[in-house]
Amino acid sequence: MLLVDRLLAHDLENVTIEKTFRAGELFVEGDVVSGFVVVELFAQAAAAHFGYAGLVAGGAFASGALLGTRKIDLAVPSLPIERRLEVRAHQVFAMPPAAQYDCTLLDVTDGEIVLATGTINVAMGPPPPT
Repeated sequence: MLLVDRLLAHDLENVTIEKTFRAGELFVEGDVVSGFVVVELFAQAAAAHFGYAGLVAGGAFASGALLGTRKIDLAVPSLPIERRLEVRAHQVFAMPPAAQYDCTLLDVTDGEIVLATGTINVAMGPPPPT
């Protein structure tokens, strides 16, 4: 299940991804998406970060898994549809196979409105066999 629409920016410690939820998509109920989906958006941003880094380094995309989170702060109970959302994730530390990311979800349709913040812990797996 891929939620990410686009990878907007990437460097050694940061990644920005974009998502616009649309009617009929997975997780859309009526005209909103449950706030619980924030955790998956954060996890997919982290996966985009280390996956793309592996590709740029001449390897392949690596697999990964969400290990958990200690805290997610939601400014809203649900996410809007038809709005341009960005996840900005900063890799706080990496000690393969584990890494930690500070993440922020913003509605950037008309300015920048923070919808959620949190920290996730992930396991970065090896690239798939060739």
